[in-house]
This record gives sequence, structure tokens and C-alpha cells, in this order.
Amino acid sequence: MPNPNSYKTVADHQRVVDLIWSQMPHMQKRTSSSWWFFILFPRETEGYGPRQLMFAIATRAGQQIRIHGDWLPGLDLNRSLDNGVDRFSAMVNGWYCDGRQVHEDFVKGTAVSTLSTAAKAIRCWSHRPGDTTIGMEICESATQPLALETRVVGQKGAAHFTAWGDLDCLHSSPEVSIDVDTAVGGVHFIAWRRMNFHGEFDLPTGRETLSGIGYFQRVCLNVPTFPWKWIWAVFPDGSLFSAYVPYVGLNLLRRGYHFFADNRKEQTAVSLFPAAFWDWPGPSEQIRFNQARVTPILGQKGEHPRFDVQVGNKQGDYVSFQAVPYGHANLDIDRPTLGGWLRMHWNYNEFMFRMEGLNGRVNGRPITFATMGQGFGSLEYTWGLGL
Repeated sequence: MPNPNSYKTVADHQRVVDLIWSQMPHMQKRTSSSWWFFILFPRETEGYGPRQLMFAIATRAGQQIRIHGDWLPGLDLNRSLDNGVDRFSAMVNGWYCDGRQVHEDFVKGTAVSTLSTAAKAIRCWSHRPGDTTIGMEICESATQPLALETRVVGQKGAAHFTAWGDLDCLHSSPEVSIDVDTAVGGVHFIAWRRMNFHGEFDLPTGRETLSGIGYFQRVCLNVPTFPWKWIWAVFPDGSLFSAYVPYVGLNLLRRGYHFFADNRKEQTAVSLFPAAFWDWPGPSEQIRFNQARVTPILGQKGEHPRFDVQVGNKQGDYVSFQAVPYGHANLDIDRPTLGGWLRMHWNYNEFMFRMEGLNGRVNGRPITFATMGQGFGSLEYTWGLGL
């Protein structure tokens, strides 16, 4: 039920939720892409992790696009929207990390999707030979106000869960986090940064009932997909940490999952408008950081880089740690341009990580392993440019 101490009115929250069922077609350009995704952290012994799940529906403008190795028609900017129903080709993708192994392609499939403002749902189902159905749908819950209900059926399992926020502060509520619309492009993001989730999951490791904390976002990116580093992490008490660092660097034109030969080249990057925040559980005010660095470090043990994370602000608040990956998932998006002569490539990498060396102070409170417990997170490190 909605919290009586709601951050905003139920009507205000509902107006934001209603925008989930649109990809803002009047804002879309030839560079546009849209995606709807969940990251889920089940409650476990150490906190919220190390297990993680991710499910997404994604599409991009263009005559033909390739997502995660599969070709499909891209968004037609001149498509009709009959009675508020938007039909377009999209891909469903999802993975499950059991804390040691990442089961990629938990669900993977392309289909003509239906996004309906009236039905308050997005559905992407692929019907296969032998009456097999693969895909995903996200709907507004019919039984719980201001909640999202999701079904996933994949090659390696299935999920049916409900996600909702406490609505007692900014991050437990749905928010239009970015709304920019210009003649040359723009962005429209809806973020629900701290949601509760509960449901039934058929996993490669068995069937379970899981509950925990999740993140939901609906992204309408109406500019070229550009490189960024993004972190979302959660502590046992429900405190959140997040950092977002768009950048330009030598890997702007890099293809595939590989790294430069040394740290100097890998770290040659210029950050653009970095930002971060800390959010205590409950109806507290977020602490913003205007200085943020997320630096990949090669040559450590393991097949993936570690990441040195440092944020701070003028008030003296700061947080630092190393993000130590224990899992990795990859997705890439290609679109041929110039009559197929050139293929633009954007490479998305998601690392499941454990915090090490946590140190900081926020609102005068020390931030260490002893005070906060084990933090787990998801770190996106993307490169390439999707023109």
C-alpha cells in the first residue's frame, strides 16, 4: 500500500509511472534508443548480494540493427501509434549471477513488442517452434497500487516478481530524473532507484522465492549512445551509493571486450559532468557529490579490471573503495551507416562487484566495512559511439 508519509501525492507518483508506458516518440531522432530494465539484489547473509539479476527490453532507431549478436529491424521513426499502442522490434536480454558464475542469456530473444499507455504495459514475446514462448513483460500491478509486475520466460529459467517503492523519499519513488528535449537531441529518464521486490524465480540453480532491493529505469536516449561508467551499490541497511561518469577516451572507437596493454592507455579519459550521491535508508535527504572518479585498474588478479572509486564534495563528505568484480556480462549494439559502409558500435559491460577498502565520511558518520557491512554493486563500463 502507498506510504501515508509519501514523498509526494499518489497522483504525482502516478503521473510519473504513467510515463513508463511511452518512449516519447515525439522526441525521437535517428540516433534514438530506448530500454526498460531491472537490476535485482536478493537479500542474503552478507547483505544484498552477492547474487544479482538483470532483465531488460531494448531497441534502437535504424533500418537494421544488431543487439547482442542478433539482427532485427530498428525503430521506424514514422511508425503509427494507433490508440496509444506503440509497436516496434526489440530484444529481451537477461542474466543471473549466482555469486560465482554468470549465467548469461538467461533470457534472450527478439520480437515485435507492444507498448500500451492504456494497458499500462510493455510486452516482448517471441513464439518459437514447439509452442515455446520466450520474452518479458512489465505491467502496472493490478493488485498493488504504484507497483510494477514483471514476468520473464527464458532459455535458462523464469521469473515472476512484483516491485514497489516505499515512496517516502526521492529514491524510493518514481522520478523523471532527466528531461531534456532540443532540436538536435535530448534524453528522458525515469528512475526508481530503490524498490522492494518479491517473487518466484526458476534459476539455473533451482526454484526459489526471493526478496530484496531493486533498481528500475526507463531510458529514452535521443542522442548517440556515448561512453560512461555507472555504479549502483547497496549496503545491508539499505543505504545506496551511486556514481555516474560520462567520459571520452581512447576507447571511444574500441570494439569488443578487451583492454589496452597498460593502465596509462586504459585510463586516458576525460570525465564529463561526473556526479554521485549517497542515500541513507528511509526518508532521508540524499548527499550529492560533485567530484567523482571511476578508474579501471588492469593487472590485478582475475580476468577483469578492478575499479578505483573516489567521490567527494565541498562540504567534506567523501567515499572511496575498490570495486572488485566477481562477474561480468556483455551486450553490444551495432547499426550500419552510410549504406552499410560503416558500422557504429557501442559496447556495454556490466560488472557485479564486491566493495573492498571502503573508507569515507558522510554527514559526519564514518563509512567503513565495520560501520556499514559488505556492500555489493553493479558497475557499467561502456565504450564506443552509437551514431
